[in-house]
Amino acid sequence: MKMDLERIGSRQRDNSQHFAAESQALDQIAKEAEARLAARRQARYEARNIRLKELEKKQKEDDENKANSNHVYPDGVRMREERRREATKNLSSRRSSTDSSEDGFNLNVRDLKNDLRDVEEKFRKAMVTNASLDNEKAQLTYQVDLLKDQLEEREEQNALVVRELREKNREFELMKRSYAEAQRAVQLLQAQMDEQARLLSERGMVLIGQEDCDEDESAAVDESEQDKRTRAIVSSETANILGTLGQGPLDVRIKRLADERDDLQDSVRRLKLDLEEERSRNSKLEKAPFNPEEADWETKKLIDDYKFKMQKAEQDINTLQTNVARMESQVIRYKSAAETSEKSEEELKVERRKLQRELREATTRVEELETTNKHLETRLGKLKTAKSNLLKEL
Repeated sequence: MKMDLERIGSRQRDNSQHFAAESQALDQIAKEAEARLAARRQARYEARNIRLKELEKKQKEDDENKANSNHVYPDGVRMREERRREATKNLSSRRSSTDSSEDGFNLNVRDLKNDLRDVEEKFRKAMVTNASLDNEKAQLTYQVDLLKDQLEEREEQNALVVRELREKNREFELMKRSYAEAQRAVQLLQAQMDEQARLLSERGMVLIGQEDCDEDESAAVDESEQDKRTRAIVSSETANILGTLGQGPLDVRIKRLADERDDLQDSVRRLKLDLEEERSRNSKLEKAPFNPEEADWETKKLIDDYKFKMQKAEQDINTLQTNVARMESQVIRYKSAAETSEKSEEELKVERRKLQRELREATTRVEELETTNKHLETRLGKLKTAKSNLLKEL
């Protein structure tokens, strides 16, 4: 199970390194695309300016041609009028012809003049219409070029958005895999903890040190304080003995047990001192002069009292020494068990905090990627709508 956790951690590190390399490559591609887009915009701007200059030049040439045509046509009309007048004079000199031929000729001349004026008026209108149509054509050509440029820009933006959407989808898939691996690691840790609890229950062992604080206290305790807490795996009898020492962490209970042991040792030392004093007092009484009968009676009484006290003191001393030895062995066993459990508990806590941190980061990243994905899809839909509208207008 530990190997699975290490494999998961190494895979997450490889994924993070691979993700960082892909991010750098995608950033480089985005920068190159932005540079190409800026170059294309500059080229389109220059081409647009050139087209505008050409249109202005063409418009000036059309205006000049129109002005020249207005100057030329009146002279031509004047020359034709003079020719007609000369022809009329020549024809009028021939008065010798018949009256019917003269009347027919005058009618033909008037009809020709009227037709000529109509044709000139139509020609003038046609020239004006042609000039206006040329202007409209130039304007429409300019608008078409602008729409084409806008369409190209929208297509480039659409391509960039699609590429960004692909990148975000790829990141989202990577984060989903990392999230799944983190969940699997958490499940492995949970299974390991369940297996530990089952083994402890089968062997009659108890894990102490974690039931001392309630939920409110555990919520208020930070990670550094959690690291200082001591836990140990002990038997049920030892757990009952430690339970009689009150509430608190395992270190505090062991300190209380050590304090009680010190108190008992002090009591033993005091009793030994009292015993020595009584013995010295007895020796003094034996050396002093006394009445034999009273001395025998008092001596017997004192001896009986002292024997009783000594037996009681020896029993207390033996009991205390037994308790002290038992407590010392328990303390040694508790310390060794505490050290072993501290190491395993420390590793489990570090791994659990690491996995919880990675799980929180993965969850936050997945939510951010989902939000970004929705935003990019909305932008893509807007760009598609704008593109369809531009195509309809064209």
